[in-house]
Amino acid sequence: MNKLQLGLRTLGLLAVVVSSTAVLVQPELIGGSSPATAYAIGSIPVVGHH
Repeated sequence: MNKLQLGLRTLGLLAVVVSSTAVLVQPELIGGSSPATAYAIGSIPVVGHH
């Protein structure tokens, strides 16, 4: 894999992360409402130390 392919894959992954974070923070971007998003975020299992 050359550097150009690696750079393009990195940019693609970064774009996915940025867009998904933006939708979680501001669900109005896709027409969502805050209560529905709060429920969706609350249903995500938390992985951490106990």
